[in-house]
Amino acid sequence: MANSIWKSYPQLGEKLDLTTDYIHQMVKINNLDISSMIIDLTSGGKMLRPAFFLLFSEFGNEKKSTTDLIPLAASLEILHVATLIHDDVIDDSPMRRSQPTIHTKYGRRNAIYAGDYLFTIYFELISQNLVKNTDILRNALSMKRILIGELDQMCINFNVKATTDMYLKEISGKTAELFSLSATMGAVVSGGDQELVKRCKEIGHDIGMAFQIIDDILDFSSSSETGKPVHEDLRNGVYSLPYILGLESGNKDLIAILSKEELTDSDDEKATNIVIDDGYLNHAKEIARQFTQHALEEIGKLPKNTSRRVLTEVVKQLVNRIK
Repeated sequence: MANSIWKSYPQLGEKLDLTTDYIHQMVKINNLDISSMIIDLTSGGKMLRPAFFLLFSEFGNEKKSTTDLIPLAASLEILHVATLIHDDVIDDSPMRRSQPTIHTKYGRRNAIYAGDYLFTIYFELISQNLVKNTDILRNALSMKRILIGELDQMCINFNVKATTDMYLKEISGKTAELFSLSATMGAVVSGGDQELVKRCKEIGHDIGMAFQIIDDILDFSSSSETGKPVHEDLRNGVYSLPYILGLESGNKDLIAILSKEELTDSDDEKATNIVIDDGYLNHAKEIARQFTQHALEEIGKLPKNTSRRVLTEVVKQLVNRIK
């Protein structure tokens, strides 16, 4: 069944269930252990990227059947899950969506191959279901930007001189690009004109930026929200926006803590308290709201239909995850 976020939108939820079923058929391999874990990974998420693709496909002049749309919706979620598997290996994350990660159970080698395998399925699906070479190239370039965003993270890791601009550039590739691609491809496959495609691309980008910043903020709440250990990124030297805002402001206490080679539980607690007490967490929330507000303004310029209403409600629901 589709994630509870879609319970108010049964028609979309039904399409997402069909997308999940399609994915499960595509990712089956003889290694039943790995196949089972991949299927679990593609079952427990919000399915935001395929959902946005399906919603944005309602704004062009060419109405596509659900049968035509499902393979492309599936390709976006498969690409997303492939990046998650590789992220978990790189970060040595023990949990994903409240379940042990593939590399934790079966080793890094098998996890990397599993992620690579999903990349091949992604390209298989877009090659089979996109008519124009330019649209296939659009997907390939998006994947390139996603990977560049991941590599840009090296400039921030364990870097107490990291800036907000560096962070925003990183997540623009790592996270926002796939949201942007989902929205863009929805407009493209439905025959949207150049202006519509451009607007959808910008909306997807802003949604993705807000989504990542909100995820950073939720890391200050509990693992039940994110499905991974609290403050895991901080221990790995991956500084999220609230910490970077503190570093950028020249907070000496925070800089001193994060300059240590290894953080203790006490260091973790002190750094967290600084970020909260000195207002950096609230500042991050405001930046997330700015991206969200811009997305909502641009959504309001889309053709008026049911999908526009759903998009507006879902985007508001995502930002409301933070108080």
